[in-house]
Amino acid sequence: MARRGDVVTAAVWLGLGAAIVVASWRMDRLRHLDVNPWSVPGLTPGLIGALMVVFALVLGWRALRSPRPPPDAGGDGAGRVEVEADATPGAGSTNAAAPPPGEARRTLIAGTLCLLFAGATLGRGVPFVIEGAVFVFAFTSIFSWRSWRDEGRIARGLAQTLVVSVAAAMLIAWLFESVFLVRLP
Repeated sequence: MARRGDVVTAAVWLGLGAAIVVASWRMDRLRHLDVNPWSVPGLTPGLIGALMVVFALVLGWRALRSPRPPPDAGGDGAGRVEVEADATPGAGSTNAAAPPPGEARRTLIAGTLCLLFAGATLGRGVPFVIEGAVFVFAFTSIFSWRSWRDEGRIARGLAQTLVVSVAAAMLIAWLFESVFLVRLP
């Protein structure tokens, strides 16, 4: 029996990826402006949408092929198996259906940061380079903080992230403005 959550997730990603591919295919190619075929609008989103479709199909295929533990194998009788307290993830634990702790919270944080950047603040007066650097810095810092703290290198991690986020924002701005000929806010 398939893992229902993975099948549903695969279907959602498949639908989203297909919608992106269709929308990017229908975009104007700007032939009347003699735009280079490698920089036409919709090329990058179309490729990303196609990859989303491929990965969704792989996820769905794996979910449909993976065995589900029998209901009488212990646990609560609903196909879930209790995990022993000393079991480590990936070390033979039988509770494949349980997500890692905090996964939903991390997904919510990532989604919120992306929506704030792309939907709420981008194009509202702050130059893209500054806003992009702040986004990359915040995103990386939030998701790396725990490992930095555990390794005792918070200051070093923040400094490296600052340098990388500024460089990435400048490179992204240059790429869009010089190669893709997109005017950024």
